Amino acid sequence: MTASAVLATTVTGDGPRRALLIHGLTSAGSTWWRTAEALAADGYTVTAPDLRGHGSSPKVGSLSIESHRDDILALGGGWDLIIGHSLGGAVAAAVLAAEPAFAKRVILEDPAIDSDVTDWYLEQSPPIVNPTVDLVAAEHPEWEPLDVELKVEALLACGPGVVHQTMRDASPWDLWPEIIAFDLPALIIAADPELGTLVSVEKAAQVDSTRPVRVMRIDGAGHSMHRDAFDRFIDLVRAFGDM
Repeated sequence: MTASAVLATTVTGDGPRRALLIHGLTSAGSTWWRTAEALAADGYTVTAPDLRGHGSSPKVGSLSIESHRDDILALGGGWDLIIGHSLGGAVAAAVLAAEPAFAKRVILEDPAIDSDVTDWYLEQSPPIVNPTVDLVAAEHPEWEPLDVELKVEALLACGPGVVHQTMRDASPWDLWPEIIAFDLPALIIAADPELGTLVSVEKAAQVDSTRPVRVMRIDGAGHSMHRDAFDRFIDLVRAFGDM
């Protein structure tokens, strides 16, 4: 294990069940606000950390998948549910490969499972270098105003170098074998391929044929489904969490 960083966290709710939300590249724990509030209303205590290099967490050291994995492991296990988006999905897969009992079930939202597809996606949809509310709102007109504001804050907090450093420190990676080996209920929610998804259709078909992993898609929703199509996203989360 690498030396772990102490992560800043946003905690919502005080219910008996525990959920851990792991954000994607250039985001922060606060950007889960709507999902966190919905899960808190369902009886969860929701913890959303800022990954290292993001938000209020330390901006030193490696940004490899393994470094993020060890930071999350340091938060302690016993989670009823983990949701990982994009890079957070890859981190969640690495965490559960290292410690299978860390959580009872996991949802991977358009996860960045391998570096080749992630690199392709970043070339097609690079983050805004000098973000403003107007620019992000224009790029994502379907987002709630608070989604836009918090994404701008997150982009400014991590700075323009975090994407390059992540790809430099983490590549190459491929976590499909770890997902195929999952022994806990797992749901992969893929974005609409026409809008750009990190989930390989071929790999998803292979995974979906192996229980207990299931793959679903939200048509008409892009990479950030918890912002693009929140109602449909949270319906899938709730249905999976109640299974």
